[in-house]
Amino acid sequence: MSTRRGIPTRGTPFEVVRALLEKGGMHRAELARHLQTSRATITNTVTSLLEQGMVEPAGTDGTLELSEGKAPLKEKLVLARRAGIIGAVIHQDDSTIVGIGELDGRVIATRYMECSPDSRGRERVDTAVVALHELLDELPAPPPRLHGLHVAPNTLMNRHTGEVLGGGASSKWHGVNLRREYEEALGTAVVLENIARHSAYAQYRALTGPAPRNVLHVSLSFGIALGQVLDGRIISGAHGGAGELGHVSIDGNGPICPCSNRGCLVRYASAEEILGECRIVTGTDLTLDEAIDLALGGDDRVVSIFSRAGAAVGMALNAACNLLDPDLILIGGRLARAGDIIIDPLRDALFRSALPLFGHGLRIEQAAQLTDQDLVGASLRAMRLDLDLAAAVLAAHEPAAVTVA
Repeated sequence: MSTRRGIPTRGTPFEVVRALLEKGGMHRAELARHLQTSRATITNTVTSLLEQGMVEPAGTDGTLELSEGKAPLKEKLVLARRAGIIGAVIHQDDSTIVGIGELDGRVIATRYMECSPDSRGRERVDTAVVALHELLDELPAPPPRLHGLHVAPNTLMNRHTGEVLGGGASSKWHGVNLRREYEEALGTAVVLENIARHSAYAQYRALTGPAPRNVLHVSLSFGIALGQVLDGRIISGAHGGAGELGHVSIDGNGPICPCSNRGCLVRYASAEEILGECRIVTGTDLTLDEAIDLALGGDDRVVSIFSRAGAAVGMALNAACNLLDPDLILIGGRLARAGDIIIDPLRDALFRSALPLFGHGLRIEQAAQLTDQDLVGASLRAMRLDLDLAAAVLAAHEPAAVTVA
């Protein structure tokens, strides 16, 4: 590292790599301005990184001939695949999505795999690991180093230790330590984030226009969970347990929940409760999608069931708004396909009881439909909030990458 009187100067390999991770492709002049240093310093650093194969011009095929030993002047520079890649695993209720990407978050490839909602956690991990190895094997040799893996499981767990602590609702993951399983299988650092908070971050990244400060994403499915993104950062809680909206009690005298409390929201608005009521009133063994189709088709019996569920969610969200003060609430999950049939009563119930400060200007909207690439891309970006990839890349290439003349 270049120094002046023992003080590190700007434009070191670490700073250049970190800038390219955060900002994506940049010209040498942009790097110099961003790092507040001279173009000569940036040229020396970038030339060294080019020679080591750690950066490359955007759009290159991986082969590079330096002109008179200097970095390209007019081409944007990005981190080269040779410097490494990162990966993602997203465990949804009935599917698993895996993907790999460049260090700056660009998605290289994804794979979608359907699975039974009753699949055991260990089976799902094994399937994901095999799929990741297949994606890695499809890359040109030599294989780049996998510097990190972002895993978003559909279970409550300690995101630091990987221990599953979700009670009966997480029984399919019993005995699986997600951090240990993936670290041992792939030999890389693992960042864990519950699927609800991952979904919130993916939705946040998909927003257009000025970014809201505080976004809540409510996932309405067989469980009910809330994810929060505040000023671009995921709010996970001390252990990764933030957002269990389904176990907020809305009636202290209500039915007993499997969590042992009374009147939890899941007893009024989960897909399981809604589907059970719809089967009773129709006298048929409906699927959830069939029940939603009946509601969208105007079946008054079914519409009223969805409406009551939406109002219950609105009651629970009133407490959440009092605590978290969001400016945007997005409604997602499998039940969100019912659209205004469930969102309108939710909105009405919330605004009837919301304090003026929290209700003023609050938007409640249906979440966007995201692609597999959107979801994997969000994982790759979220990983950088927890993992110092610049340090990992340079450590893997020591000693050459950390010394510049």
